Amino acid sequence: MSNIQESVFSVHDQEKILDLLKSHNEKAFRYTQIEHAIYKDLIQDWNEVTTLAKPLREILAKNTSFMSLTIHKRMDSEDGQTSKFLLKTHDDKMIECVIMRHLSGRNTLCVSCQAGCPMACVFCATGKLGLIRNLTFAEMVEQFMIAEYALKAEWKELRNVVFMGMGEPFLNYPQVKEAINILTAQKKLDLSSRRVTISSCGIVPGIRKFTEDFPQVSLAISLHAPNDIARSSIMPVDHSYPLKDLMASLDEYCAKTNKRVFYEYIMISGVTDKLEYMQELADLLKGRLAHVNFIPYNPGEGIMGVGHKPTSMIIMKKFQQVLEKAWVPSTIRHTMGDDIAAACGQLALKEEKHDPSKVPDVLEENRQILDSMNN
Repeated sequence: MSNIQESVFSVHDQEKILDLLKSHNEKAFRYTQIEHAIYKDLIQDWNEVTTLAKPLREILAKNTSFMSLTIHKRMDSEDGQTSKFLLKTHDDKMIECVIMRHLSGRNTLCVSCQAGCPMACVFCATGKLGLIRNLTFAEMVEQFMIAEYALKAEWKELRNVVFMGMGEPFLNYPQVKEAINILTAQKKLDLSSRRVTISSCGIVPGIRKFTEDFPQVSLAISLHAPNDIARSSIMPVDHSYPLKDLMASLDEYCAKTNKRVFYEYIMISGVTDKLEYMQELADLLKGRLAHVNFIPYNPGEGIMGVGHKPTSMIIMKKFQQVLEKAWVPSTIRHTMGDDIAAACGQLALKEEKHDPSKVPDVLEENRQILDSMNN
């Protein structure tokens, strides 16, 4: 069941609000007051906006929605650093977002851009869901607002946003682009572009379009293996966009932005941590603007049924040492939220009832997005 009327639209849809104001003979400057109330005062009820006349507040209340998502479940880690939200969309799909409170005081939100994911990486719980549907830009912004409301109660605020949740951002790029615009607009959520990161498994046309649109936004790439044979065995995307093409697009990104690329490399025992991969990885990234994040495999992803195990710390340190000799900086990611199934897609996979064969329209939408990038 939908929790909003179909005729009601999101408060984050500026164009529709401006049309609504015009249709009721309201001056366009009213939007400035509305915008400030939503993004600076973080109101959740139009009655709180006393700068607007009551008739206008009633019009807005009748026609707009602050939240189409509902919190189905919230889980907080024992150490208090991680909060995971399992959210239900208006059409009863399950998505996730995660707040990570770093010891430095920095608070980061991991945002989903799709319900499910079509990329089928073998180590990812979200991939097992398949693609359910693309999220709207409003649903992405709502994840941010849910986190903001939660942190406001703790006298904290978000500092970073990473599109590393469920889904492949470049397969839903028009909506992701609009969400970034709202997150970074000075009169809206006013995040620094440098504090927003897009994570992709390597959609080359998307990388090139993103480079043009957002030269200040950070880019992370799910690499996970240093050669095509190894990478294609765990990431089907490599068949469409092999490393030669991927690295060429990333070289273009670095040349145009002068920003380093963050390479995500999951450490799975006997799969991605083979000793010969150490030098291959160093050779691949040597001389490039790169930073490698080694990610210890989360045993909770065992719900995938493939029996993967995490790499030992000793092996991860050896990888780091080889990269260091090649002047490639790296870090071993501090795991957060293991006790609350914080790895992407784990909660949704347990709760979602979904048949991946019933999404031809969404897949066609993704193909059209890719075609528009190639043209």
